[in-house]
Amino acid sequence: MDLHLHRADYVQVGVTAQKTMKLLPATRGSATQKVVIGDHEGVVLCFGMKKGEAVAVFKTLPGQKIARLELGGILNTPQEKIFVAAGSEIRGFTKRGKQFLSFETNLTESIKAMHISGSDLLLSASYIYSHYCDCKDQHYYLSGDRINDVICLPVERLPHLTPVLACQDRLLRVLQGSDVVFEIEVSGPPTVLALHNGNGGDSGEDVLFGTSDGKLGLIQITAPTPTHKWEIQNEKKRGGILCVDSFDIMGDGVKDLLVGRDDGMVEVYSFNNASEPVLRFDQVSSLFKTMCFLLIKSLIIDMTVMVGFS
Repeated sequence: MDLHLHRADYVQVGVTAQKTMKLLPATRGSATQKVVIGDHEGVVLCFGMKKGEAVAVFKTLPGQKIARLELGGILNTPQEKIFVAAGSEIRGFTKRGKQFLSFETNLTESIKAMHISGSDLLLSASYIYSHYCDCKDQHYYLSGDRINDVICLPVERLPHLTPVLACQDRLLRVLQGSDVVFEIEVSGPPTVLALHNGNGGDSGEDVLFGTSDGKLGLIQITAPTPTHKWEIQNEKKRGGILCVDSFDIMGDGVKDLLVGRDDGMVEVYSFNNASEPVLRFDQVSSLFKTMCFLLIKSLIIDMTVMVGFS
């Protein structure tokens, strides 16, 4: 099955950081889903589509540069609360734009990465990782090299919270509390982490990683011996990987792998019978160079459209 995608430009926003755009979950009775994005001007914009035109749901006033945007909520419910990291502060908004949270962390420098799981908030500055639960400080870790991203394995499927840090020294550091349980060496400096299939795969322990030199891999985070399942080399010398997500774009019941690179390249991989990725689509566009989150999932809105932002 061939995949044919066409780009449509819906809105123009300011310069954005990595992982600052999300697709809100569909609501019952709603014709379209909503997109939320935060930019360097501190503006959070949420919009939907009506008769082919972008219509703003809400838009905040400018403020501090937004470094990360994540969705959260009670576990096992739709994740439709919006959380943004700006400076050392976390702000929370409802899907209609009402602010319900303003939390000043104890970090002495700006937040660089964020992950939310239920009431657990995982943050990192350049070298410092902090874990908060219900806005109360729980754990702390000082990394030996710069932290580029943070994620945790799904707590609803595993017995305890398992954070994973992507560090510049080519290591994935797996934590329990404030301690490193073990380290996993990867083939390049990891820039982004994501749960395979959005839920960690069959085991709940499968984590995707992308590197600054353009490699992509899958690791099963199993203590004490993690397993490297597969890795895609960057033989065509394409850009570093900024964003990774999973969605059944082929419509065959199996989630595909969506990848965005810092040179504007967008790729779609499907999986063969051996559960290894096969490239099905690639296209380069300058509009994707400042993209922070791969929004091919917006095909839920229009099954022939790929969305990019400048």
